[in-house]
Parts: sequence; C-alpha cells; structure tokens
Amino acid sequence: MTEEENKEFEEFLKWKAEKAQQSAIIEKEESPASPVDVEDNEAQKDVVSQPDLVLNSDANKGSNNTGLYLLVVVMAIVLLFALVIGLSNNKQSHISDVEATEELDATDEVEVDTVAVALPNDEVVSEKNKVTWDFSIAKDDMYDTNNVWANIKSDNYIAQSFPYEGYTYATICVRYMKKYGYDVIITISKGQIHGNRYNGDNYITARFDEGSPKKYYFNEAADGSSDNVFLNSKSDFIKRCKQAKDIKIDIPIYQAGRPTFTFHVDEPLVWRNE
Repeated sequence: MTEEENKEFEEFLKWKAEKAQQSAIIEKEESPASPVDVEDNEAQKDVVSQPDLVLNSDANKGSNNTGLYLLVVVMAIVLLFALVIGLSNNKQSHISDVEATEELDATDEVEVDTVAVALPNDEVVSEKNKVTWDFSIAKDDMYDTNNVWANIKSDNYIAQSFPYEGYTYATICVRYMKKYGYDVIITISKGQIHGNRYNGDNYITARFDEGSPKKYYFNEAADGSSDNVFLNSKSDFIKRCKQAKDIKIDIPIYQAGRPTFTFHVDEPLVWRNE
C-alpha cells in the first residue's frame, strides 16, 4: 500500500470515528430519560409548582371574598333601590286615592243635586206610596149603573192545621150593587167562618182606631159558602170605615178560635162610583 493510500485510509477512519461519535450524541439526545431522571424532574416540578399552588389558593380565596363582598354590596343597592321605588309608588297611590276620593265626593254632590231636581215633589211621592182601599168597578147592564167593590186585605195572617195549611188572610169588602144596595162582606182566604144565631156567636168584634170594640152580627152567604159572611149593621160599619185608618176585627173560625186581623190604610175610605 502506498503512502498516499495509507493517508486516505487514515482520513477515512477519522471520518468514520467522527461519524460514529456524532451518531452516539444524537442517540443520547433522542433516547428517553431514565425513570430516576423522570422522578427527579417531577419532584423538581412539584417543588417549583407547590408555592405557585399555595399562592394560587390564596389568590382564589381572596378573589372569592372579594366576589362575595361585591355581591352583598350589589344586593344592598338593589334592595335600597326597590325600597325607594316602593315608597314612591305608595305615595303616588295615596295621592291618587285622595284625588279619586275628592272627585267621587264632587260627583256625589252633583248627582245629589241632579236627583233633587229630577225627583217629583214630596207630595207626589207620598201620594204614590199610599196604602188605600182597592176599588174595582164593573158595569151593570141590567140597571145601567156601576157595581163597586172596595177591599182591604189584612196586614197579618194566621196558620191553620189540616186541611187548611198555609197562610190565612182576612179581607173587608164594602160592596155596592143597585139591586142589593150596600153590603159589608168579611172573607177569609182559607177555612170556615163558624157561628150561628142559635148559639149567639154569629158576630165579629171590630175596633176602629183607638175606639172601643163593638160587636157586629152577621148572616151566612145565600149560596152556603162558609168562607165569607155579611154584616147586619152595615151602615154603621161603613161610616166608621170612612173615619178610621186602623181597623181590627176578630173572626170566629172553625177549629181556630177567634183570631184578630189588623188592617191599616193611609187614608180612610173615600167612596167613588167611577
């Protein structure tokens, strides 16, 4: 081997050694760390990060306290604002109520004045509400006259037993018919008027206003009905009806004794033919 070839071979070996050394460095750099190195590194990281963790915890705690404080402050502000608004609304509502009341009072005064003007006078109102004798008039074709009935119904009633259960009222009727003249007929709405002249109990007792009670004997109806009777002293009875506003009569009723019926009118009987 020549000297030149030896020199080239040595340069080749030197290059190969350098190449092997570079490969070893690269492999060392690329090879994973050993478990011991990893643990050491993790321990170092824990040691380094532990203070950061403590610092972060303290920072979070401080942040939480600050957030809670801010929340309390915000809630207090909201409550104060709501209270102010509520007081303002109440005040406004009170003012509105007062104004509405004043307007209502003013309206009431106007309505009272209007009604006072619109209503008829007191005399007309009292005339409309008067309790008076109730008249019924019918033409009598036979005599070319009017048949007239004037009636008042008792203010009170009685309750009877079977078969006349319910309320029983009494009626006083003053009747005029050309062929019969004047009559006073006492009628009850239910039951039987009981009395006969043989026993001496065929009478009613009547009292006009504050006068003394007086007996008026009666006759039964010609058709035999027992719920009405005709008084004998009819002229005297009618004369007293034309003077009295309060009338009381007792009537003998079968199995009911002699109950008293009361009648009130605002003016005495005023006879009329039409």
